[in-house]
Amino acid sequence: MKLRDNQTFMSLYYEPNAVEVATGEGDLIASVKSWQRETKQLGQVATPEPIAKLMAEWVMSAKPKTVLDPAAGLGGLLAACRQFNQRVELVGAERDMETLRRAKTSAPRGTKLILADYLKSDAGLFDGIIANPPYVKAHRLEYSEKDWRYFEERLGTPLDRLTNLYALFLLKIWEDLAPLGRAAVILPAEFLNANFGEEIKERLLRAIRPAGIAIFAPSLNVFADALTTSAIVLLEKGRELQAPIWARLAETVEDAEAFVEGLLAGRISAAGNGLIDLAALNHRVKWLNLLLNGATERVPMRFARRVGDYFNCRRGIATGANDFFCLSRAEMREHHLTETHVEPCITKATDADGLVFTREKFDALVNRDRRCFLLNPSRNGQSLTRYLELGEQQGIPKRHLPSHRPVWYLPENRAVAEIWAAVFSRESVKFILNASGAKNLTCFHGLYAKPGNEALAPLMTLFLNSSLGREAFSQVNRFYGDGLNKLEPKDVEDMPCPVMPKLNRPEANELTCKLAELEALALNERTARIDELVKHYFDFAEGVNQQAEEPSSSRQHQVQNRRPAGRHTHRAVPVP
Repeated sequence: MKLRDNQTFMSLYYEPNAVEVATGEGDLIASVKSWQRETKQLGQVATPEPIAKLMAEWVMSAKPKTVLDPAAGLGGLLAACRQFNQRVELVGAERDMETLRRAKTSAPRGTKLILADYLKSDAGLFDGIIANPPYVKAHRLEYSEKDWRYFEERLGTPLDRLTNLYALFLLKIWEDLAPLGRAAVILPAEFLNANFGEEIKERLLRAIRPAGIAIFAPSLNVFADALTTSAIVLLEKGRELQAPIWARLAETVEDAEAFVEGLLAGRISAAGNGLIDLAALNHRVKWLNLLLNGATERVPMRFARRVGDYFNCRRGIATGANDFFCLSRAEMREHHLTETHVEPCITKATDADGLVFTREKFDALVNRDRRCFLLNPSRNGQSLTRYLELGEQQGIPKRHLPSHRPVWYLPENRAVAEIWAAVFSRESVKFILNASGAKNLTCFHGLYAKPGNEALAPLMTLFLNSSLGREAFSQVNRFYGDGLNKLEPKDVEDMPCPVMPKLNRPEANELTCKLAELEALALNERTARIDELVKHYFDFAEGVNQQAEEPSSSRQHQVQNRRPAGRHTHRAVPVP
């Protein structure tokens, strides 16, 4: 049985220098400015004062005798709690010795500071917990498989080994929260969408039942130096397992404050006006997308297929040293390299735009002396030897990716992708039909047709750039801070799409020409024309946004034999 407050926790740490009592003599704000510049590698970022205050308001509303911050940093969150009650006992756990030393002067006077790995400690029970856990991705964690199994046993759920550190903190904070206690945890909202978050969300639904989650809009970057969408999870021990889990999209800090005040006053009782009940959702659904896109307020689009039924999606080529491996025509001349030493490759997302990327567009990049050639020699020679020696002098073979390749200067084996999907976007994502024969770096994911679907690339590009395609994108994309969207290869494959009618090569080439012609239109007109073509090729009725069944054989025959009307003056571009 765990003891209340910090009795058990403190009894474990009487080693020299493992426990300190804060004097509160330092300037917290000044200390934080210096501290944040040095601790990015630890995943530590100080919480802005307005956010700290509303988190403390939730925690202190339970009138706790003792408040724990399990990732205390310099003590800013504990200082916010002290403002609500000058007599509350404060305990801060911190894993980094240097941070603990600084916190001795910056944290509120009397705070008990403990050097400990919170996840491995027996913390006891606290009736108040407030936290901004460190943001450390799984590949940087040093926990062994034995540690992970220990976490699974203690935290009551299976854990994906890609689980971020902050999610582990959230689960343990729940275990250490005393009956009727309250906790406030601010963390990246990505777990609401990420694959590793499915186990976390299942635990939230099955056992934890947060009172609320305030999710900040991507346009509101809460942490200036961290590009991530943030969420505050508000926990309360003792809620019924059938209780709602209210989530609110906060466009401003004031929206989040109003949400917390509404929860405390018991004024929130129905969905609407930016509120949804997460308890009604499946843990495998991307909760963040549903909230940000308002999808729960309308009938969600459903299609019978996914993009992954027709195309595999793979990330682009990672070189590990773009400045060495990517060359312009002028750099090739400088080092006496020829086409036998390189291959065409798009190295930056800004170099490819529109609906169709043709060989003519690639040649225009070459003429502008863009870096659009990737080192991949098929012939040896003195020129290549001298260039590789230059790379060795620069230490390229010792860098992480080159050092793990069988031959350090040969890139990953990737075929030319039929469609490119931009990894990052701010408004609408770029899906580009690649008719150039060029490969791509990691700025784009590549879509590769599965056997039997080789002629479908123009048709899939058409759909992905339509209004329905944008809605499909909104169901799978990941939101980061400052309005940034990100796609992973699995997200692209998971995008819903209609059943694809078969096209032969002439039909595919004809549609490619049609897409290229649309590039001359203004964006609104282009989208309207794309939507018309989608209805035309997929036989959608006016206003229909669903296709849950396979098309009938007669419909399939009609679509296969349909031709867009009108003459085409644009030269046909062969489908790769």
